[in-house]
Amino acid sequence: MLNFKFIGWCHEGTHDKVWGAIKLNDNKVLTFWGRRGKKLQTKLAADNWDLRKLIDSKENKGYVSVDQHKLNQVYPEFEDDLEKTAMWAILCS
Repeated sequence: MLNFKFIGWCHEGTHDKVWGAIKLNDNKVLTFWGRRGKKLQTKLAADNWDLRKLIDSKENKGYVSVDQHKLNQVYPEFEDDLEKTAMWAILCS
């Protein structure tokens, strides 16, 4: 089961994107982003104050925090897409 720190969905005008962070261990997170239904991009980051500032900036740009259940309703393949991406990131870290 993935441990989400934040899941944001931006659905304004032609935008339909997700951005979020998954806690991997005590001090590492995997951030992910992309258009809903497309291949997600990822980046490893530290779980620190900078991550909190990044989450705040995403919320200021129109990303609305959603829980995993809500996101699964609007993007049914989300968890499958993300688990594949996260597995590779974990193996490479």
